[in-house]
Amino acid sequence: MNWKVILKSFGSKQMRRRLLTLVGIIVVYRFLAHVPIPLTDPTTMKEVVGSVVNSTNFGGFLNLLSGGALTSFTILLVGLSPYITASIITQLLSKVIPKWEELQKDGEAGRRKINQWTRMLVVPFAIFQSIAMVFILRQSVLQAGSTALADPTFGEMAIAVGAMTAGSVLLMWLGELITEQGIGNGISTLILAGIVSQLPGQTVGLWSWLTDTSGGALSIFGWFTIPVNPLALGVILAGAALIVGVL
Repeated sequence: MNWKVILKSFGSKQMRRRLLTLVGIIVVYRFLAHVPIPLTDPTTMKEVVGSVVNSTNFGGFLNLLSGGALTSFTILLVGLSPYITASIITQLLSKVIPKWEELQKDGEAGRRKINQWTRMLVVPFAIFQSIAMVFILRQSVLQAGSTALADPTFGEMAIAVGAMTAGSVLLMWLGELITEQGIGNGISTLILAGIVSQLPGQTVGLWSWLTDTSGGALSIFGWFTIPVNPLALGVILAGAALIVGVL
């Protein structure tokens, strides 16, 4: 990576404008990630859903990918998954449908047409995934002994699903705005921004796990003991090795 070229590019007025636009879009994205779904009491739902989701490692992983929208029970609950699903399906169909394959090979005009169909598919996928997420969270909350989502009315469900669908479509639009700036893939940038926003909390949790020696500390051949959790240290070292290997 040529850092001199990167630093020199900041001297360009156009590049500074693009970077400021990128920062502004990310700020809007993080603001939307705190807008609650209009379904029951937002504070109660945040506490209940947060405790249910964080009770499992898989739930914590999904929350990390969603940028915290899952535990916050916000309008970005389904996030970019409808767009990713629609993109995968259109890519697969372009390999099996001759007309679509011709469009993909037809240059920029064909790709714009396929992208338009992808955007159209996002809406039904977002509706379906929103209904599924509310149902799954409702079942999880009820099993946890809470009545926060015990019996939502049809109107409440419609408003909630509509809000999540709008959030997903708006997030797709923000991603495309970033892509238009020519400084990277907008969808990937938003996913990265969501993950980075959760790193401080994840770091604190990881540190608490590492220093929790209630189950025993790390013994080095019986010579001396390091006050860390052996399992946590192993997971951290394995994760660091995996990251280095990928890079």
